[in-house]
Amino acid sequence: MELQLSAVLGSLALGGAVLVLFFVKWWQPLAGTDRRVKELADAVEALLRQRYEVLGHDPAPSSDTVRAWLRRVQEAQDEMASIKARHDGGQLYVVRLVQYLFLPTGPVAGLAEQQLKAVRALREQGAAILDAALATPQAPPPLLCDPEELEGLPAEAGPARAYLNEALRFLGDCDAALGVWGAGGVGKTTVLKLVREVCGRVARFDHVLLVAASRDCTVAKLQREVVSVLGLRDAPTEQAQAAGILSFLRDKSFLLLLDSVWERLDLERVGIPQPLGMANGKVRKIIVASRSEALCADMGCRNKIKMECLNEEDAWSLFQANVGGDIIHGHAQIPALAKQVAAECKCLPLALVTVGRAMSNKRTPEEWSNALDTLKASLRSGTPGLDKSTQALVKFCYDNLESDMVRECFLTCALWPEDHNISKEELVQSWIGLGLLPDLSDIEEAHRFGLSVIAIMKAACLLEPGDNHRYNMFPSDTHVRMHDVVRDAALRFAPAKWLVRAGAGLREPPREEALWRGAQRVSLMHNTIEDVPAKVGGALADAQPASLMLQCNKALPKRMLQAIQHFTKLTYLDLEDTGIQDAFPMEICCLVSLKHLNLSKNKILSLPMELGNLSQLEYFYLRDNYYIQITIPPGLISRLGKLQVLEVFTASIVSVADNYVAPVIDDLESSGARMASLGIWLDTTRDVERLARLAPGVRARSLHLRKLEGTRALPLLSAEHAPELAGVQESLRELVVYSSDVDEITADAHVPMLEVIKFGFLTKLRVMAWSHAAGSNLREVAMGACHSLTHLTWVQNLPCLESLNLSGCNGLTRLLGGAEDSGSATEEVIVFPRLKLLALLGLPKLEAVRVEGECAFPELRRLQTRGCPRLKRIPMRPARGQQGTVRIECDKHWWNALQWAGEDVKACFVPVL
Repeated sequence: MELQLSAVLGSLALGGAVLVLFFVKWWQPLAGTDRRVKELADAVEALLRQRYEVLGHDPAPSSDTVRAWLRRVQEAQDEMASIKARHDGGQLYVVRLVQYLFLPTGPVAGLAEQQLKAVRALREQGAAILDAALATPQAPPPLLCDPEELEGLPAEAGPARAYLNEALRFLGDCDAALGVWGAGGVGKTTVLKLVREVCGRVARFDHVLLVAASRDCTVAKLQREVVSVLGLRDAPTEQAQAAGILSFLRDKSFLLLLDSVWERLDLERVGIPQPLGMANGKVRKIIVASRSEALCADMGCRNKIKMECLNEEDAWSLFQANVGGDIIHGHAQIPALAKQVAAECKCLPLALVTVGRAMSNKRTPEEWSNALDTLKASLRSGTPGLDKSTQALVKFCYDNLESDMVRECFLTCALWPEDHNISKEELVQSWIGLGLLPDLSDIEEAHRFGLSVIAIMKAACLLEPGDNHRYNMFPSDTHVRMHDVVRDAALRFAPAKWLVRAGAGLREPPREEALWRGAQRVSLMHNTIEDVPAKVGGALADAQPASLMLQCNKALPKRMLQAIQHFTKLTYLDLEDTGIQDAFPMEICCLVSLKHLNLSKNKILSLPMELGNLSQLEYFYLRDNYYIQITIPPGLISRLGKLQVLEVFTASIVSVADNYVAPVIDDLESSGARMASLGIWLDTTRDVERLARLAPGVRARSLHLRKLEGTRALPLLSAEHAPELAGVQESLRELVVYSSDVDEITADAHVPMLEVIKFGFLTKLRVMAWSHAAGSNLREVAMGACHSLTHLTWVQNLPCLESLNLSGCNGLTRLLGGAEDSGSATEEVIVFPRLKLLALLGLPKLEAVRVEGECAFPELRRLQTRGCPRLKRIPMRPARGQQGTVRIECDKHWWNALQWAGEDVKACFVPVL
């Protein structure tokens, strides 16, 4: 038995050895093939980098030798792709073995070896070409374009032209990274914005991304900036977000402009494809702006531009331009005084602009002399150093603002994160809640007044235009931004103690008791606070701030809310988008001094009766609540006797708890309360009539109507129903209608404040007629799942329209009609003077934007088209200087099949495929 077992084992061992020898014999050449193909791919990659260097020295080769070499490089790249495809096509061992033994063209390894020798020869020839180019005196790398020839560059381009020229040369050479460094306020951000604008017109980058890194920048924060600019979706983790960014940018050429970099950033962790430079035929470049030359070098910038203060001549010109020639030459003594004031600005562009604007209303020599004395005294009292001097100059401009109210509004802008794009609407809402604006009973008047205050600050250059990535607007008229030097100064000017750590990447509140003790305003917004250790709880125990901003901490811990309940002097609390789920945080009901409460973008199921304890509450926002049901107990609103603004909306378009709004209207009717702004869901036309009867004491600013009962039309916009609905028509700013059997909308009533309309799931809607009286101020129109509509010709009569979003309207065949619809000549150009966003999504029957003739979209910045297979042409007449300014997001095949009226039309668009 043992002998038999030994024989069997011996036979198995011998057979195994034979098999091993067999497979080793045949596997070795296959493993060698893998190695050879990889060597070829690496060699071709190096050859392509060499080609990029050659083109950097000679962008338009005139030599036959160089042109022939470039042609052979392209052939080598194509041959490598063919070999790799053949190799990758047979990954199974048996398939590859058969290929190796029987293919008449020979094994892949032999082809790879032969091509590798050819590539090495091309690299040797390329090295000789480069040596010859280096030995020949070369002119500076060509500009990507001459900024002198570009029309419409901002006024600040003048002093920055020399630096802009250097940046444009970098875009034409073979370097991957450029550093722009210098003190705060010398114009680094201005140069990056100018590069972005120029590249949007003439460069061949698929994407140009300007993102602000700022202090305490984290990977997650930089990812949010990149995602916002690219219009991508948020991902739950850093790793998933990096994968999404990498996947999107991997096969695209891009220019990344990194502003306000304070420390080295790991771009690979962010998801930026590596290596930078030339890769797979794509150009990947970055420009880093920082105050530190060493940091630019640490970010891989071989070439660096040092930005200096202006020379005296340019400084004087910039100062004059901001003061105004009529002011400076309005009196014989002023020019000499003006030159002394300009000299105190130390040739720093930011100071020259802000101080110049501050002096633009000084018309007498006495005013100029007093201002000069004040400026000198301010500089003497400041700490030596360029940044400190700049802060003293900003202080001079701050003191020259027209009132204490404007100065305090200016300071609050520093509560937002550094380099943050602040929505004007959000900013004005905060000023109203903080009680900074005059007591105006009309909320619309208060908003207009707040916008005028922003205009004053922009005119003084203490605020600058921000970016609105939603419209791809650069710059934006809906957002503002505070320069980091100005923000640093503003935080020093605060009359009381402030604790500001906005956008600092905090995972817990500050622990130091000294920071909390005596702090009047606290801003921890836009962080990731998710824990409150015991030591932090001790620091919070004695804190009594008047305002607390915690918005956009998406997972705010319960212990933070428990600490907040002891802030009994709190009058302003912002908890928007802080991850509150299910139960209302009862701790808030202890804050009896509260006047402003924002709980928007949370998941709150019901409001408690204890909320009535907040007898001082004036502004309550609960917008975009994620649950489809919300319960408001009867009697709650009447207990909030000082409430002026109430906005309660669900984010769902499907269902709301039946009659949830009835207690609100009942309370308003029974108590006779006055409310400056009401935003709420309504279910019936009868509810609209009840609200109308409460006017003008109750002003319905925003209405969401759902499942309207007892009507086939929409009476709210009809002049026929003005007698019973005029109270709502006069104050309505936003109207949203979902899931109703409305089949006709005739908007001929005078609705002077209406700016936003959104219609969804109106599947029977066939006819829409909109008069000028109802649509003269409309800024935003959105239509979704309105399947019976065939056209929207009426939108061409909306002079203020900025956003038009159409989705899922299966019956829509054209957007605009012809002459028979518009009543105008067919050849007449239809102009949308202010339209910035046009979204055409899921419109399977859409065949034309306009039946005949052209349209002009002079302000268009973003066009989205998906699911529109029949749309073959964009009948657009380009505006002057519109080339490269419109981002179009669409399917690659659709883009390639578009029919263009001319290359000038196509040149307007930057495709995102």
